[in-house]
Amino acid sequence: MATPPDQAKPTGEYTVAAPLLSCAFDAGGRFLFAGGRDRGLVIVDTSSGTQSVVPGHDSWIGSIVRAGDGLVLTSDYQGRVIAWDCRNGAPQPRWTLEAHPSTIHALSVNLARATFASADRDGLVRVWRTADGSPVGELPRLEFPAYGVALLPDGKQLVTADRQPQKPRLQIHDLASGKGLLSVDVPELSGYRRVEDIEWGGIRGLTVSPDGSQIVACGRNGYDGPACALLYETGTGRLQQKLSSDLKGGFYYGARFHPNGLLLTVGGDLGKGELRFWNADGAVSKGVITIPGPATAFDIHPDGTRFAVASNVGKGSYPDSGLITLHESPV
Repeated sequence: MATPPDQAKPTGEYTVAAPLLSCAFDAGGRFLFAGGRDRGLVIVDTSSGTQSVVPGHDSWIGSIVRAGDGLVLTSDYQGRVIAWDCRNGAPQPRWTLEAHPSTIHALSVNLARATFASADRDGLVRVWRTADGSPVGELPRLEFPAYGVALLPDGKQLVTADRQPQKPRLQIHDLASGKGLLSVDVPELSGYRRVEDIEWGGIRGLTVSPDGSQIVACGRNGYDGPACALLYETGTGRLQQKLSSDLKGGFYYGARFHPNGLLLTVGGDLGKGELRFWNADGAVSKGVITIPGPATAFDIHPDGTRFAVASNVGKGSYPDSGLITLHESPV
């Protein structure tokens, strides 16, 4: 990006009735999907600026990902996945899958293998074919709820993030055998309070680098913060870098690698949010865009010059509605 990241130009803003948890562009970049604490799926046609809410889910929409063949996948807290076909005008459901018996917390797509993975509250992790939602395989059930999942680029391995109290874990699994290959405790992201016996922290976002060499785990450093992201070497589980935010009481909810090598993180606390840009190894912050409320998700447009941020706003200290902001930063 030739333009400094924090000088990116805002190009659109859309209000949503319910707080947001997820968002993603389709492969063509025309449609932006967003969902959250409501049954309605928000679709913004970025070419016309029109916004619509479509049915299909019966619970909160927690995860949205761009898939191959013109599809966008959405999942909800009742375990349903819907594939939306965006190739011919307004998006339409291609297939619907009752994928899990409980809340789906995360989806991950492998474009080369035309597969996707889903992870749920009961520790179930399953792999499916993107074209029709048919099953490919399932890992042995995790001991704790699975809050993150990421398919590695080779299509042979998968990373999970669980909600083990005091020591949230990253695990790498072999898909063919289901065998665990590596397990890494991440106590830095725990917010466990013994007096309440509640884990307030945990890994809130999980991604892998395009070449599969790095894993990024997002959350909050301890109970009080700040929001942070941890970069690990995939092959060894070695911690390479800790990215800390100015959000003292907030979380990082997600991270993405930009095609130009930057790493982007998104997060927020009750009063504000941010989209922050880091250099390739995460050692230096290159800029930040302040978001008016806690930012819970973002996506990079397929052309690499635009991005969308889903955040939550409201009166007083409680965010009770959603906000989608679009930004552009010319290369």
